[in-house]
Amino acid sequence: MEIENTQINTWIDALSSVKSTEKNAKLLAYLRKLASKPKRQRISVNLSKLDKVAKANESIVVPGKVLGDGNIKKQISITAIGYSASAIDKLKGSGCKIVDIKEMIKGGGARIII
Repeated sequence: MEIENTQINTWIDALSSVKSTEKNAKLLAYLRKLASKPKRQRISVNLSKLDKVAKANESIVVPGKVLGDGNIKKQISITAIGYSASAIDKLKGSGCKIVDIKEMIKGGGARIII
């Protein structure tokens, strides 16, 4: 519980520290809102969904937890509030890069998957 709260606070702090422009203000506010939801209302995304919707070498933001159901064949950069153990193993095994939210925001051009 404490680890998860720390991860959520890191996310919210990182999203709050970004200088918002007209272009990204609504997006950052939406991500903060999704990250602030209670655990049982938070988004969960399976690897099978990521494999369907993500493009190769794309940057993906999941404002929730990534679960290990299915497989991913594409190499992506991904950030999420949490990961299941099997999801981490499968992501690393397929050559995906797990990135901190601060790095993802700096890089820009990330796509939100919900």
